[in-house]
Amino acid sequence: MTRIGKLKTADNLQLRGIQVPLICSLCSGHLENHSHLFFDCDLTFYILKNILLDFTSFLLRPTLPQALDFIENSVFLSRSEKEFCYLAISCISYHIWREMNNRRFSNSRNNVAKVICNISSVVRLKTAKWKNKTTLF
Repeated sequence: MTRIGKLKTADNLQLRGIQVPLICSLCSGHLENHSHLFFDCDLTFYILKNILLDFTSFLLRPTLPQALDFIENSVFLSRSEKEFCYLAISCISYHIWREMNNRRFSNSRNNVAKVICNISSVVRLKTAKWKNKTTLF
């Protein structure tokens, strides 16, 4: 759902006749749509760069499909490193979605450091039994 842009972001909800604020709940500075949420938003791009350091070299912010293609086509990453990156992207996407919903619907918010810490913890737990896990962090 995330890769094909079918998540119920503000723009998709508006198309379905559901009235919600169109402003991004994470940055409050842009219209919320799929490409903004993953990873055009200042907050989400910051999270991506802090979890996956290879993305600090991007001059322009990637969309989610571009980020996945970058990982797949990288000649510098081994298969296990690519799997790690895919897992990290999945966790990042889930936690961004969760944070956006928490801010919009329950009026609670974590700061960006807490979101990064939560994502890092989940990734560590999910890779705890992987061979070569120490080379991935």
